[in-house]
Amino acid sequence: MPLTPDPSGTFQVDGFVGVKFAMFDGQIRVLCLATWESLQDRAALDGTDQRDLAGTFERHRGAIEAVASNHYDRGEADPLIRSGEF
Repeated sequence: MPLTPDPSGTFQVDGFVGVKFAMFDGQIRVLCLATWESLQDRAALDGTDQRDLAGTFERHRGAIEAVASNHYDRGEADPLIRSGEF
């Protein structure tokens, strides 16, 4: 079952690991992580500030959530989004 975005839209920036965010499988909350490296690499491709993890996450949130949902559908309980996946 595809994941749906968290209606609250909240996320947490952790400068050591990346951006943590939640999605839902029905009523089940699923913790997801876009790695620090994936966000920095995306920012470099965009030509934006590589230190702005939150800004990069927000600009690409839809694509990141789609990748997380695909990982979950393939059986990854806590989807991890890696570099080059969005």
